[in-house]
Amino acid sequence: MKITERGRLRRSCLALAFASSAALAATDNPPRPGPDTVARFDAVLAGGLPATIATGQPAGLRSAPGTPPPAEELTIRARLASRATFSDGGAAELYDVRFRGGDAVAIRHGDSLRISSIDGQVLHTTAFTRGHELPVEAQTPLVDLPASESDALDEEPPRNPDELSADPVADEGGPRDLHVLAFVHDDVVLDDDAVFERFFAWWVKRMEFDVLEDRRVHVHLRRTIPGLTDPSYGYKGALFHWARAVREYTDPDLPGSVGIRSMRNILLVKGREVEPRAAGIADHQPGSLAMASIAGSIVVPAHEIGHTMGASHDHAERRFTGPFSTCDTIMYPVDPTVPCKAYSLPNVQLIRNTMRYKSGR
Repeated sequence: MKITERGRLRRSCLALAFASSAALAATDNPPRPGPDTVARFDAVLAGGLPATIATGQPAGLRSAPGTPPPAEELTIRARLASRATFSDGGAAELYDVRFRGGDAVAIRHGDSLRISSIDGQVLHTTAFTRGHELPVEAQTPLVDLPASESDALDEEPPRNPDELSADPVADEGGPRDLHVLAFVHDDVVLDDDAVFERFFAWWVKRMEFDVLEDRRVHVHLRRTIPGLTDPSYGYKGALFHWARAVREYTDPDLPGSVGIRSMRNILLVKGREVEPRAAGIADHQPGSLAMASIAGSIVVPAHEIGHTMGASHDHAERRFTGPFSTCDTIMYPVDPTVPCKAYSLPNVQLIRNTMRYKSGR
């Protein structure tokens, strides 16, 4: 009886020692985590699209065959042909995605992956960073105050159909990509990620999918350029004075073959009025220069760029989206209560005519 109890005690001591050793070993050599969401996103692109990955979850987690993906899966449907360059020289790629049951845009730039979607008046952002599995979530109200004292976005710019006719390279080599040089005023505190996500990512997707399907739309953010990103504004003639500096500027990173018809220049400012009682202004319709406030509606830059491509207030629409709800297309002449984030079909046709849209391609 005593021998049996001694044996049991010995076995218990050995088991305890083994468990302690295993615990120490686990402490010295913790299990290595799997790749983060950004790494999984980059890796899955090599296998072709569409593809689905888990976000903020173990890499091996997938939905069962025949069942819809769980809310935290990201479906990458297509890579957009359009691109963006930020003021640091870095390139950003855009993707058409489905996330948490809705359409969204994925922006891949540097070490970050931002999933952006707009629901009514709220911008939803899910931002992943390389090396970190869990995202940072943000919800940003997009419309809280009128864009200007009169609620008017701008006055209709003068029509000038011959404004761009002298472009010597406008039609060489078939359709031209559209390049937007977006100069960010020194008074704007938002970083490039936030500026592009709010005002351009959704617009680029709509332009490529719905408006100019035969070409790409590139946005180039530029900062801290004396004479171009620090001018005074808010007075009558501000655009005219800024235009003189723009016309003398040659962008070092823009292809030399880009002609006037394929380029648009816009200054984004913090203040609510670029000129008296106007949140935005364009030089001509069509034209090549514009200024826009980013203090009000997210559609102001797209509205002014629309003017430079021939779109007008006359062809804007207020659409009924439900029994008690409406939205306003991009060229609506007053600050929209809820933006549709789209040009009306008549304005799409005007833009295509201005850009010499090649419907057969």
